[in-house]
Amino acid sequence: MCVEKIDKILFSDNYGKIVKSDYAIVCGTAPEYVYIRAKIAASFYKKGGAQKIIVSGAAVSDKSVTECSVLRDELIKLGVPSEAIIDEPRAYDTIQNMTCSLTEICKRTDIMQVESITVITEPFHIKRALCLAKILLPQFIKVYGYTEGVAEQRGQWKTDERLNNCVKNEIIILKQLAEKGRIEDLGLWK
Repeated sequence: MCVEKIDKILFSDNYGKIVKSDYAIVCGTAPEYVYIRAKIAASFYKKGGAQKIIVSGAAVSDKSVTECSVLRDELIKLGVPSEAIIDEPRAYDTIQNMTCSLTEICKRTDIMQVESITVITEPFHIKRALCLAKILLPQFIKVYGYTEGVAEQRGQWKTDERLNNCVKNEIIILKQLAEKGRIEDLGLWK
């Protein structure tokens, strides 16, 4: 797939608007990259996006520490109060980020009272994370996405090995979801 199509699929939508939500879900990542997502989540929180942030992620790439605990530590360093953070330590992938975070919300409140949730992650990952949230979270909940640094990642993924691998993986998974009819095809995959 050409660079222009990849840029259009992953980096063309604007997810930089703050919509006040009942909860925010921050998708986990390997501990060495947590700062990127924590910085985005801290910005969202400080701008009044949500009072409660769920940090999601098990001990996936580093078996000695959960992604959620590293996210929590970074958020606190960035000025988010500990009491605003909810740990979700069981999710091993983006699907589980949504389903396990939903369980954490249900433990704390009547889910029927939740009106909105914002999914927070890096720009290359926001499209898929938001698609999966809209599929997996209850239909009566409005689901929004939030990220920062889209222009930077749009430029960096072509030369940064980690981002290049992440972008290629996102495209493969999104294409599979479209082929299975889980998300709209948009004619971009041909």
